[in-house]
Amino acid sequence: MKDTDKRLEILLNALEESGIRKLADALNDRKRFFLRSFVSGIFRGLGAAIGFSVLGALALLLLQRLFGVAMR
Repeated sequence: MKDTDKRLEILLNALEESGIRKLADALNDRKRFFLRSFVSGIFRGLGAAIGFSVLGALALLLLQRLFGVAMR
């Protein structure tokens, strides 16, 4: 029985150190969860738009150099 108690204590300490309580609290607070998800979605969208713009500009530059077409 002591071995089981010791293992349970080790498990509880590991869970406490991992911050799982803070995660559970954050997930249970609906207002905070939705706000965080909303802001995260905005930044993902901005990142996708900026990334697509950069890749599109590089693709146009490559095509311009390959085919010598002047873009005005």
